[in-house]
This record gives sequence, C-alpha cells and structure tokens, in this order.
Amino acid sequence: MWGLALALGTAVVVFMLVLANVADPLAGLRPLIEDAGALLQPRAPVTTSDERLVPRREDPAADVAEVPSVVNLDRDDARQVLEDAGFRPQVEEVFHDAVAEGLVISQEPPAGESLGRLEPVVVTVSRGPSLASLPNVVGLAAEDARADLDRRGFQVIEVTAFSEDVPAGTVLGQEPLAGAVVDRRSVVVLRISRGVEMAPVPPVVGRAEDDARRAIELAGLAVGETTYVEDDSAPNGVVVAQIPVSGAGAPSGSDVLLTVVRIGEVDVPTLIGRTVDGAQRTLFDNGLLVGSIRLVPTPGSTGEIVVGQEPGPGAKVARGYGVRLIVAVPAAAPSPPPAPTASG
Repeated sequence: MWGLALALGTAVVVFMLVLANVADPLAGLRPLIEDAGALLQPRAPVTTSDERLVPRREDPAADVAEVPSVVNLDRDDARQVLEDAGFRPQVEEVFHDAVAEGLVISQEPPAGESLGRLEPVVVTVSRGPSLASLPNVVGLAAEDARADLDRRGFQVIEVTAFSEDVPAGTVLGQEPLAGAVVDRRSVVVLRISRGVEMAPVPPVVGRAEDDARRAIELAGLAVGETTYVEDDSAPNGVVVAQIPVSGAGAPSGSDVLLTVVRIGEVDVPTLIGRTVDGAQRTLFDNGLLVGSIRLVPTPGSTGEIVVGQEPGPGAKVARGYGVRLIVAVPAAAPSPPPAPTASG
C-alpha cells in the first residue's frame, strides 16, 4: 500500500519537471544568461548609505580675489591689508621728492584687478627725498655710524688711521662733513681709528749704548732715562737691562729705559770744527771712540768738517763710549749751463 503511494508521487514529480522543460526549454539556462548580460552591460552602481561620500569639486573662482588698494598707506598697513586679502606683499623702496618716507607710491597689479590668492603684489614705498643733510657721526663707534648712514641710504667706505687720542674703532672724521646736503645715494668716507700705533721693542741688552740707541730709534721708539751702574761682570758701556723688554709692543714714539755699565766717567770734548781724523784722535786721547758718522752735503764746504756731535761737549759718558759725528762734506757742483749756439 505505502509502496504504491510512493511510486505514484515520484511519477507525478517527474511529469511536472518534464512539462516545465517542454513549456520553457531555456528555463535552466536563464540565470546564466542574466549573469552574462550583467557583465557585458554594467549598470550604474547603486549607492547605499554605507558608502563614503565623494567631495564635490570647488568652484575655481574661489581661488581668485580682487586686489585691494594700498597706495598712500603706510608700509606696515599696506602689508597687513594685502595679507588679509590673501596675497603675498613684496616691498621695493625708491627715493621720492613728493611722497613722505614710508608711504606707498604705487602697486602692481593695480587695485581692482583679479589675482590668484597667494600671488605676489609688488608695493613701491617711498624712502623720502633723495637730498638730505649729512649727520655728524664723528666720535661714534664705527658700527653705529655705519648703521645710521645705511639707514639713511648713504653708501659707506671706511679707511683706518692710527691715533694716540681716539680709541680704536671710533670715527675720527668723515667726508663730506656733517651738515652738507648731498644725494642720499652718494658715498660717505669714514676714517676709523686703529688706536695707538704699536712698535716692537728691539733687543738691546748686551749691545753697546750707542748701538742700542740707534736700534731703538730705528724701531720708531725713543731712548728714555738711562741709568749707569758699575758692574764688573759686564764690559764698560754695554746695556745690561731695558724696559720694556725685547719682543714686547710699545706705543710708537714712547721711551725705552736703559741700564748701562759705566766704569769711570769722562767728559766729551769739543769736536765741532775739527776734521774727521782730528776728531777721532781727540776722542781716542780722552778714552772715547767714534760711534757713527752722518755726512751732510754742504755748499761751500772745502773738506770733511765736524759740524755736530752727540752727546754735546761737556757731557759725562763712560770711558770707551762711541760719540756720533755729523760731518759737512762738499756738495756736488751744479752742471754748467749749455753754451749758446750760433743761429742762422
């Protein structure tokens, strides 16, 4: 009984399937055909609430603005106006006889034109009249004087010079002088102090007094107070100490103090009017020597005659001291004028 019912039900199902295939032979292939059609002709995607929103493109006109007017404004005010409008100010300076210093003379682009934001706007600012009175900067530090002149538009050239009275780095003088009305693009020359000129002190210990004096003078210094001492350990007339010591720097023209050995003093004789040979014999007879000779060409001189001496007559010096002689010698005779020639 149950087997007959099961067989009958199976037969009914098979009949229905066969009937469906006969009515629509492509029913089994329809899902495949629909999928292929979707691939060949894709439809617009359906936006859901879960998809991210794509930002809309902004209006290009939003990056362009109208250039504001800044003519006759102060430099800082003009800069602020342009920055607030979204532009980039560029400042140029020129001299102008009619527009006050610091005010805007012109702008480029002019006011009212459209310009992209963050684009440059060139602003020309007045530096005031080109002619100005030159300030007095003498006595100022070189840096301060240069800064003052630079700010006023002048060009500065510096030269240096030694000075015993003005500290180094201070303005000694200026050219043109203070008060002169000049073009502010002109050059101002400043003379700057280098301070006191220093000279190296030569080594003179162990040298004869006369040689030491010459070395000191050649170095641009002067021989100051000389102290004479008796010292059996050093030759007579030799320098045994000096102040300042050798190698040190001293202001040019300042004194060098000497300590010299002197054993037995003698008076320097009078040598003026003698010949060189006669002066030398006289010195030798008095225990002295000829230290140096300076020849002076003298018109009318007939021979080598002593006209000066150092030290002078009567000075007390150590035995063996060298006395400097100043000797007049005949000057070269002038060339005779050419003889006149006979004409035509």
